[in-house]
Amino acid sequence: MKQWTEAPDASTDGAPISTVDHNRGPARGPAVWRTAVAGGAGSVIEYYDFSLYANLAIYISAAFLSRTDPSTALLETLAVFGSGFLMRPVGALFFGWLGDRHGRRTSLLVSVVLMGLASSAVGLLPAYATLGVAAPLLLLLLRLLQGFCAGGEASGASTYIAETAPARLRGFFGAFNPAGIAIGTAAAGGLAAVVSSVVGTAAMSEWGWRVPFLLSLPLSVAVLFLRSRLPESAQFAKNVRTGVAAASPFRSALEEWPAVVKLVLLSFSMTCTGYVGHVYLNTYLTAQLHRPAAEALGTNSAITVVFALLMPLAAWSSDRFGRRRIYAAAMAGYIVLALPAFLWMAPGSGVPLGLAMAVSFIPWVFAQAVGYPLFTELFGSKARMTGVAFGFALGTILGGGFGPYIAQLLTTATHWNLAPAAYMAASALVGLLTLRFVGRSKIDEPAAESAAGPASKG
Repeated sequence: MKQWTEAPDASTDGAPISTVDHNRGPARGPAVWRTAVAGGAGSVIEYYDFSLYANLAIYISAAFLSRTDPSTALLETLAVFGSGFLMRPVGALFFGWLGDRHGRRTSLLVSVVLMGLASSAVGLLPAYATLGVAAPLLLLLLRLLQGFCAGGEASGASTYIAETAPARLRGFFGAFNPAGIAIGTAAAGGLAAVVSSVVGTAAMSEWGWRVPFLLSLPLSVAVLFLRSRLPESAQFAKNVRTGVAAASPFRSALEEWPAVVKLVLLSFSMTCTGYVGHVYLNTYLTAQLHRPAAEALGTNSAITVVFALLMPLAAWSSDRFGRRRIYAAAMAGYIVLALPAFLWMAPGSGVPLGLAMAVSFIPWVFAQAVGYPLFTELFGSKARMTGVAFGFALGTILGGGFGPYIAQLLTTATHWNLAPAAYMAASALVGLLTLRFVGRSKIDEPAAESAAGPASKG
């Protein structure tokens, strides 16, 4: 049986790791590129769908939450946005089980189909004026379905790519997933800005906001075709063949509970800083700083795309210098840069909005690029997808799901426009402290083969 001798483990700052046998081994050449691109493309669509809600929150609040107080309606709309994250652990358990028992590829196919259907339905949903109280209730149900699907996407794509890419470039190829997430988020904001500019403010409020949601269905079909042509993860295939695959993935993941706890805290830091400083930023700029929506959405989207394309290079630095070091630098960057960057975004600061945003996005590039590969390395292969999906989902509820709501609530309560930046810095500190307890990578350890006994040698 062919053995693959891997490079030093990047997440452990150069510590040597064991030789790993994946039977067919990691994908090489064009195969690993196809895997990374397909994984990233799926994340583009999933997070395009998932982020549309936050980017169009002002219009959605007017359509589905008829209130005389716009601030109350906006808070309620952001609460519905956060509710989608409540379903992430449920989706994580389902898609984690599906991926650990029936294949990473199967899980990724199902999630992208359901997400496309849910997002398209939001675009077709009658407004409050037509359905009354049933409209926000149906909106809530569709948002919960979106959250259910998102519970398995990022972790599933990350796991699939991590098990396919060679260890010495796991960070580089693993960054295609967060780059796809970033581009999908940017596409949501960018398309919203384009539609707003084309149809005008009145039409955007009346029907234009529905257009980006309706586009999700054909985009999802395209990704479904792309992913359906991918092979199954070689490591998963070997786990099944040798009897290593977990009979109860959730129970097996809980046996690695220290890794789950670390992942919850790390994902909290990554998603809170990301969602407050990136997705919620559009609402902040328009509702708090009264900047034109087209300017906020357009600038955010353009900078996001540029920075997303740099993510593989940012993650490549973790292949060279260690994922813990690069992630720590990103969290420290948030602590140092969040407050001044938000201060510079004010219209009277004299700093161009694009420059202020670019400064605030520097830590985001490295945190997102390195975070996903780092998360997969916390778990062994037996129930990796369930462990990553569940831990990431719990952290994302705390950080990403209600991050925008807490940021808006703090701003409303304190009347301090820098409250969101202070909240980001505090969440970054949580991630920085958690890194002290992150040890060696488990993704290349032969524990699964050893656990299987003699069968693993066959």
